[in-house]
Amino acid sequence: GEAVAKTAMCTIDECTEPLCMTCAKGTCTDVMQMCSDPDTAADKLSDWRCTCPVPSLGEGTAMAATCTIDECAEMRAECTSCSRGACAAAGQSCDDPDTSSAVLQDWTCTCPPPLVGSEMIQPAFCTVDECVEMTCASCAQGACGTQTCDDPNTSAEELDDWTCTCPWPTVGDAVAKAAVCTIDECTESSCVTCAKGTCSDVMQTCGDPNTAADQLGDWTCTCP
Repeated sequence: GEAVAKTAMCTIDECTEPLCMTCAKGTCTDVMQMCSDPDTAADKLSDWRCTCPVPSLGEGTAMAATCTIDECAEMRAECTSCSRGACAAAGQSCDDPDTSSAVLQDWTCTCPPPLVGSEMIQPAFCTVDECVEMTCASCAQGACGTQTCDDPNTSAEELDDWTCTCPWPTVGDAVAKAAVCTIDECTESSCVTCAKGTCSDVMQTCGDPNTAADQLGDWTCTCP
């Protein structure tokens, strides 16, 4: 700075001047950050700032900034690694576990309860075992009771397909409800009340008039 017939107003841009002790000297530019000196007065030193490049966020005074970017929240086109609403569009939550701008493409989509599933950098494949899960509207919620419950396809898009299967030696199954269990006491040999050849051994015909699992001991032998 200089002035005629008076004291000069001395200035120094600490971002561009390479010789002063307090100057940035490439501290910002070396890490791809922008340097700015908000007050270039010669008595205002060490006030230069490093600012992170778009779309990352962060600023450091007289030092390089710590740059961050939340790849779930950031929606600007400059962030090519961001989720850009991919999780929300699938009805899932998005989480960026490390928002450091040095760690990218680590965002995760997570299925909403009671669905299960998560996936990095893309929507998750959501599942629900309708036999195990007790909170979903389509779940068995114990409807099978002493019967075996099985969900053949746990995809969140395949609901109401769980099956109740009767316990051995009874037979029967049903989809999305308890099964009606039956047992033919003439043909089944493993139950305590079964005929077990009592009729056939003496050349008689065995008949079970009611094969319901709760109607036992009602089989009959009929003479030929």
